[in-house]
Amino acid sequence: MLNFANLTRVVRRHPVAAQLQSLGLSGFIVGGLLRDSLLGKTPCDLDLVLDGDYDAGIASVAGALGHKAFALGDRFRTQRIAASYGNVDLSPTMGAHWEEDLLRRDFTINALGLPFARIGQDLTTDSLIDPADGLDDLERRRIVAISEKNLLEDPLRILRAFRFKVQLRFEIEDITLRLLRLHAEKLTQAAAERLREELMLMLNFPDAHSGLVAMDVSGVLTALFPEIETIREAKQNEFHHLPVLSHTLEAIRELEQILASGKGLADDVREKALKEMREIVSPPATRTALTKLALLFHDLGKPPTAQIQESGKLTFYGHQSVSQELVEPILERLRLSNRERDLVLLLIEEHLRVGFYCNNRPVSAKLVFRFHRRLGDAATMSCLHALADAYATRGPAAEPEFLPAHEEVVNAILWQRYFCEEIVAPVPLLTGDEIMDLTGLPEGPRIGELKEALLEAQVEGTVRTIQDAKDFVMRLVSE
Repeated sequence: MLNFANLTRVVRRHPVAAQLQSLGLSGFIVGGLLRDSLLGKTPCDLDLVLDGDYDAGIASVAGALGHKAFALGDRFRTQRIAASYGNVDLSPTMGAHWEEDLLRRDFTINALGLPFARIGQDLTTDSLIDPADGLDDLERRRIVAISEKNLLEDPLRILRAFRFKVQLRFEIEDITLRLLRLHAEKLTQAAAERLREELMLMLNFPDAHSGLVAMDVSGVLTALFPEIETIREAKQNEFHHLPVLSHTLEAIRELEQILASGKGLADDVREKALKEMREIVSPPATRTALTKLALLFHDLGKPPTAQIQESGKLTFYGHQSVSQELVEPILERLRLSNRERDLVLLLIEEHLRVGFYCNNRPVSAKLVFRFHRRLGDAATMSCLHALADAYATRGPAAEPEFLPAHEEVVNAILWQRYFCEEIVAPVPLLTGDEIMDLTGLPEGPRIGELKEALLEAQVEGTVRTIQDAKDFVMRLVSE
């Protein structure tokens, strides 16, 4: 049942919505605030459609809030006011009347309008403008496109349908799904920056796996990333139970289970790791979203590196580096920020490192130090990437110790990450300048090598004092 009492409460308490009547403006609230409030949530962002003099309306709202409005640069002339409690987006009416404006939108559940004049009332079904029966679809928890024409008017809506499926945990109605499948190829007409934002929004949600699977079944995933066809039916070795693409999607599902329940993580590191994964790298992309993106592409290099050895064993030596090379143009196409791109590529290149450490248990302090030197602030992302990858690897050759070993290594790395700063980020006993003064060597790569070796010796405990450090460095130089 739709929660009109909650909608009434949210609108009355919203710091902007509550002022709209007193400003004497004509128009209506539209979009996510209405939809999400009816579902029992308390959204902060507000979308307003202003009737009459648009520029004067913007000035009136901005003045009342004490903030400036700025253009979003879209074809709807949308202006945004960024406030501490959320964004306020304003756009002019499109069409001869309000119903026509609403019928130009993407999905029926987003084509609801609340006139400013009704804001102070106890809201009911009759309070809303609902020309597309969006309330019925909201009650039935389904995503319905208003029209084929509307989808094609902005092809990004094809991807947005799957984001709403994940965000709201709704189902996409059959006719709409057929339209998405029919026009999947047109998705690439959308601006890359908008595609990136919509994709990251979807990957942030805890059930992005279901959206990716639905995109794959409908052909939308291939339209967005044609490269995945090379791994769709690519064979794996006996350690795996699924072809490559199915394995990568399963790994994303496993990551979501780890993030939801802390599966495999020790009590003393669980909350710290999960909190770190929620951090925003660059809006709206979180560490979680970027780790899922890396999982989607981490085995793209398997087909070109597949070899059958004399023993009959199927191998993929070096596939992580080839995957990285193949993924780079995809990330460029999506216009990821440099930081996002570097993180995804690093996760892919290093996705086997935890597995290698499983053969060197218990993990030494030196290996943990090296792990952090290589991964930096992506260390937790890499640990959970590896754990999810392992959980999605359940072939007949996977030994009983395979999963426990991964859990042991991941927890050892994370424990030292959070509680042993002297191992993860030791303070050097000698600076580069001091090493040059001591050895007489000029500035250059050799000084960096000596400093790195000194840090490893400190981590191992073989060097504890400044004199130890000097003796250690001179010993290396004399060898």
